[in-house]
Amino acid sequence: MNVQESVTAVVTRRIVPGRQSDYKDWVHQVDNIASQFPGYQATTFKEHGQYGECHVVFRFDTIEHLRAWEHSEERQQWIAKLEGIVEGEERIHRLTGLEFLFANQLHPKAHKMILVLTVVIFIMQLLLTPLVILLFNTLPAAPDWAALLFRVIFQVILLTYVVMPPVTRCLAPWLAR
Repeated sequence: MNVQESVTAVVTRRIVPGRQSDYKDWVHQVDNIASQFPGYQATTFKEHGQYGECHVVFRFDTIEHLRAWEHSEERQQWIAKLEGIVEGEERIHRLTGLEFLFANQLHPKAHKMILVLTVVIFIMQLLLTPLVILLFNTLPAAPDWAALLFRVIFQVILLTYVVMPPVTRCLAPWLAR
């Protein structure tokens, strides 16, 4: 996976009043199709946006894989099935890294994110500190600031690309409330 190109696409559409369940069914079916594409990671559906809008979040490992999905014949065929279910054009906003957690429409309550990040960072510190100490004890005369800098960089990379995506997916129902 190319960490620098990991991408999340937030697709916003306005749903015709009374057609919300049809759109939700459509999203479920499209998720099954998207999951067959290379680099697919997840789809999340947020039903209650402003002005009757719904948000579908697609996560792919690279921008190339996302674009392949977006320009695929399969996706175009499924978009054609939205006739009478949605109004207007879709809006797509692409995000990278942890940025998707803080997108306007998808922002969880701050106190919940503080709790989640505190627990995750605490656990990571418990696990990483002994490993970094062991690593730097084997290196000749590495200064303390170098060990701290290494731990911070390593932890931010792990949080952004390894730990937080599955944690937020797992906690999504609670975070969205």
